[in-house]
Amino acid sequence: MNKLVSIDLYADFGCLKKPDTNDPVYLTFNMLHKPALLGILGAVAGLEGFSEPPAKSKKRKGKDFFSEQEPKPIVAPYYEALKGLKIGIRPLQHENGNFSKTILTYNNGVGYANIQAGIPGNLMVTEQMLIAPAYRCFILFEKEDDVCRRLYENLKNKDAEYLPYLGKNEFSAWWKDWREYRFQKFEPGERNFEIRTLFIKEEPVKEGKARQPYKVAGIPNFMYFENLPVGYDEQLMQYEYSAFAFTNCQLKQDYPVGHLYQLIDTEPNEVVQLF
Repeated sequence: MNKLVSIDLYADFGCLKKPDTNDPVYLTFNMLHKPALLGILGAVAGLEGFSEPPAKSKKRKGKDFFSEQEPKPIVAPYYEALKGLKIGIRPLQHENGNFSKTILTYNNGVGYANIQAGIPGNLMVTEQMLIAPAYRCFILFEKEDDVCRRLYENLKNKDAEYLPYLGKNEFSAWWKDWREYRFQKFEPGERNFEIRTLFIKEEPVKEGKARQPYKVAGIPNFMYFENLPVGYDEQLMQYEYSAFAFTNCQLKQDYPVGHLYQLIDTEPNEVVQLF
């Protein structure tokens, strides 16, 4: 297939919940990360998500009881089908890489969330939310299969089999500005370069920043950093992380960054990382 496309993804609110925080407030990642984007693409393509496997049981003295061993997690069909996609993410309408956030406290009235040891209760939830997050998402289709073809066509035609959302069901997401690119692998060569997406940093960005001969008035340089999930440990079903950076600084030609691609149809020819 070998097609590179992008969509601009929007939501009024988002909550990409961090798994290592729960008290007193649920925190959110600022940037859209790869597992979350694959979940959105899975919804567009009509692929199933995660489900709880049945707990194992065994017999003892004629009675069933749950074993102490935790059931092995089941990899979601969407993740199994799409984890090989290379993607790139660029924040839109941001302030130096950051989106506005707010803290909201509410009652979770869902029945199963309010019963502990058989006793009804009232669950109070405090969580951080993104306000008007927006991202340009690059997707590189390399495989020729039914899932990739369906995803490609649905993105192009603005169709979705399931409603996509940004972290929670109530934060529905939509996309526009479908684009398809001619592209080639990028090698810095003898000139400095700028990466227009998030990228995985292998060395400190400060050390790789190129000295500019002049400054553009009114456009200050910035650097943004965040540790973000790049996939799942399929045994533990926990996030695997990489250190990401996003900057409008020029980087030296010898600064080590892998998986760079040049978009031929853009002016100037933009450089993005697809991972």
